[in-house]
Amino acid sequence: MPSIVEPDPHGPYSHPGPGSGGGFDFHDGPATGYDFHDRTVSRHLVHRASVSEVFITGWQATGPYDFLLGAQWPRLHGFYRLPGDRFHDPVLLAETIRQAGLLIGHAGFGVPRGHHFAMEDLAYALGEPGLPGLAVTAGPASLMLTVGCEDVRMRGGELASLRVRIEVTRDGGPLGHGTGQLRVISPASYARLRGPARRTTAPRLPAPAAPELVGRAQPADVVLSPTLAPDTWLLRADATHPVLFDHELDHVPGMLVLEAARQAAQRLRHPEPVVPVELVTSFDHYIELDRPCFVRAIPEGDPADGRLPVRVLLFQDGRTVAECRLLTAPVDGPAEGSTGPVRRDAYDGRPAAPDLGGTRLPLAS
Repeated sequence: MPSIVEPDPHGPYSHPGPGSGGGFDFHDGPATGYDFHDRTVSRHLVHRASVSEVFITGWQATGPYDFLLGAQWPRLHGFYRLPGDRFHDPVLLAETIRQAGLLIGHAGFGVPRGHHFAMEDLAYALGEPGLPGLAVTAGPASLMLTVGCEDVRMRGGELASLRVRIEVTRDGGPLGHGTGQLRVISPASYARLRGPARRTTAPRLPAPAAPELVGRAQPADVVLSPTLAPDTWLLRADATHPVLFDHELDHVPGMLVLEAARQAAQRLRHPEPVVPVELVTSFDHYIELDRPCFVRAIPEGDPADGRLPVRVLLFQDGRTVAECRLLTAPVDGPAEGSTGPVRRDAYDGRPAAPDLGGTRLPLAS
């Protein structure tokens, strides 16, 4: 097994060492005196431009492939928030898992800055407390992440890919768990993979769906645009969005895919406000910014105890590029007087979704 890279206290991946009251003894466990929530890690370690979007606040290696991380969520996030602001948005778990994987790749295995990570799949599920475990309290939510790395593959002495499995606790109690598969791509390989003509902006943003139909307060936060098909939308990839496009990208980011799936599932269950308490996503291809991408939502079964599984497919250029499966649950119970989903989208002159001919789209691997 490769050795974990020993961080240089003066280098880009510094973290507490024996001289600062931190460090780790594989026999005795984490050393005392290290505050896992004192400050955020470097934004470069989690591929964020804005410090305010960094959720990882500390880390230590606890074994060759094991880590302990701290994370903190603000009381109210400007984008990831639920109606009523009583609970933290569980989609924050997905972003925290994503950041944890990136930090471990860089700080734990020495992946150089400037390398790219491809997230091939991402999943989370709330723990036994369910949504009440995400209650907004008088202070920020301080979390601990116990991370184990599996399927670690090295190439030429450098990390090529790994899977992280994460257990998340809050105040010592279980909050949820998740997993993600990451692949490392060097700058040269990425340039060859993506090609010189890749575009970083979409030619024109289509008009958004009505915000209240997809669980959003502001039109700028809506990532779906209606089509003639009531269960299919055009993806809106606004490259100026301060959270979903925290930095310049030449493709649709994975968290935008998750947001599209969440909004599509919410649209199916309107007017009842729901939240994805479980989510599994696979990413099959890069989603290009300069070509239409369609989002289709399919309910799978009938709601049981208010919960409904929803399958969401994203397809571009005639092929499935991503797939999400969500388990949606009411935020505050069924809306008073609700008799079921109500569709009120209006077609506004844009091209309709492709005729699916009743056929089942292929699964993303």
